[in-house]
Amino acid sequence: MALVQCISIVILQTIICSQNTLQANLLPDSTSNILSSTTTDPNMIPLSAADRLSRIKWENIAFIGFQIWFFGMAVDATVYQNTAEILALAFLNCLCSILGALEVVDGVKWLNLLKTTKYETIPLEVAEKIEIALSVVILAFAVIMSYLSFKMSKQFGWNIYKKIGADVRIQKMYRIFQFFVLALKIDIFTEFLISLFYLIQFAIKMAGSQWDTWVQLTVTILMLPMLYFARTAGSTESPGRMIIFLTFQGIVIVHFALVLNETFQTNNTWYTWITFVWIGIAIDLATIVLGILCMRNFGEGLQPYVQRGMENKNKHKDLELNKTNTNETWRIDD
Repeated sequence: MALVQCISIVILQTIICSQNTLQANLLPDSTSNILSSTTTDPNMIPLSAADRLSRIKWENIAFIGFQIWFFGMAVDATVYQNTAEILALAFLNCLCSILGALEVVDGVKWLNLLKTTKYETIPLEVAEKIEIALSVVILAFAVIMSYLSFKMSKQFGWNIYKKIGADVRIQKMYRIFQFFVLALKIDIFTEFLISLFYLIQFAIKMAGSQWDTWVQLTVTILMLPMLYFARTAGSTESPGRMIIFLTFQGIVIVHFALVLNETFQTNNTWYTWITFVWIGIAIDLATIVLGILCMRNFGEGLQPYVQRGMENKNKHKDLELNKTNTNETWRIDD
C-alpha cells in the first residue's frame, strides 16, 4: 500500500510541478527585492506570482522527497516491527494531507490574482484541478494507512513482548530507544532533505553574508553521517558518542535559526517552507531529549535487545539459549 501511495502521489506532484514551471515561464522574471513589494499592487502581481511559483516548485519536489522517504520508512517499520514508527507514519500521513489542502488554497489564491492580469493562466488552472485530485488521493491513503497502522501495531506489540519478555523496566527502556531511533529517521526528512532543498533554492540566491551559507552547507553535509553516528552511539551505549551527537543537534538548531532569519521577510508568504523548518526544530528538540533519556539508560541491561545485523542478533540468541540451558541444568525436582 505504501508503494502504491508513493507512486501515485509522486506522479501527481510531478505533473503539478511541471505545470507550475510552465506558468512561471509565462511570467516576467522576479527581481531580488520582490519580497519588499506589495502583492496586491496590480503591477507587481506577475512578479510576485513568478517568485511564488518558483518556490511552489520546490515545495512539490519536497513532497516528492517526502513520499520516497515515507515508503522507505514503511518498509523499515514493517521489517523491524517498530510500533512507534508505524503509528508515527500514520500521523505524518494525516499531516501530509493537511499540507496538500493548503497547497490547493495557495494555488487558487494566485490563480485568482493572475486572472486580473493580461497573462495566460492555463497551466495554473490545470495544476489547480490536479491539486484537488491530489488532496483527495492523499486523504484516502491517509485513512487507509491509519487503519493498517493501527492493526499492525497490535501484532508488533505482541512480537516485542515475545522478544523482551515481561520485564517492565526493560520494556520501558526499549520503548524510549524505539522513539529515539524513530526521531533519527524522521530527522532524515525534517533536517537533511529540508536543509538540502533550502540550500539549492534559497540560500545560494541570497546576497547575504557568505559565512551563513558555508555554515548551513557544512551542517547539511554532516547531518546524515551524524544521524548514523547517533544510532551506533545508542546500540553501543557510548556516552561520549552520544554527547558529540547531542552537541551537533544544538548546532542544527542554530542552523535552522539562520534559515528562519533569512526566510522571515516582509511579504514573504512561503508559509509551507517555514512550517517545515519549525517542524524540523521541534523534532530536533525531541531528538535531544530522547537522546538524553537513552544515555541515562546505558548500562541497565538494554544493549542486547537493540542490536542490528545478523551477527549481533545471533550473539543475543546464543546468550538467551545459554541462559535457558543453564536453568534446565540446575532445575531441582520438587
